[in-house]
Parts: sequence; C-alpha cells; structure tokens
Amino acid sequence: MKTVYFKSGDAEWKYELDDEEFQNVISNILEDGTDFEEMLDDSLEIIRDTASLEDDEMDEDDQIDQTISVAFIWHYFNSLPEEKGRIVGDVVLVEDEDGSGVSVLAAEDVIGGEE
Repeated sequence: MKTVYFKSGDAEWKYELDDEEFQNVISNILEDGTDFEEMLDDSLEIIRDTASLEDDEMDEDDQIDQTISVAFIWHYFNSLPEEKGRIVGDVVLVEDEDGSGVSVLAAEDVIGGEE
C-alpha cells in the first residue's frame, strides 16, 4: 500500500493506493517518457485542487487525475537520490500557510510508523 497525506490549514486528507494499481500507473508514466519536473508540478497542483473537493463533487476525471498524481508523487520522492531529498516510504504534503507551495516530508518523520 502506498499512501500520500495532504494537509492544508485544518483540513487533512489521506489517499491510499494498492501496490498493483500503483505499479500499473507508474509503468505507464515511465513508458510515456514523461518530463518528471513538469509532472511533479502538475501532480502537486492536482492534489491541492482535488483535496478541496467533497467526494460527491469529484467526477471520474478528477479521480483518475488524483490517482495518477498520488502514484507519481510517491514514486518521484521515493526515487530521488538521497542527496536530493529522497523519502523512503509514504509521503506527507503540507501546504504552506500562504498557499504559495507545498512542503514534502517523510510520513515516518511526521506521523511515525504505520497507523
């Protein structure tokens, strides 16, 4: 199970993705030769946008975008070299108070081991 947490102000959101779905998404991204830096920016924006939606407000495209973004963010930060901030395991995204960006942290450092 891959998990990405998102926190913005008082709102907290958790998205879990099973390993098989994660692998399918990542395989497709890698096959497409995606620009990782551009996709990271897009994925963070999608997470910030979809996290503010209620479940009944999300359409199928929003859910697909969210799933792809979560898988990519988890993969991206778990694949970085250590000297560039690699995260091992689940990821926490914390939106800056002024809404200007997102801090990325290892879930293990923020919330400890598995819940």
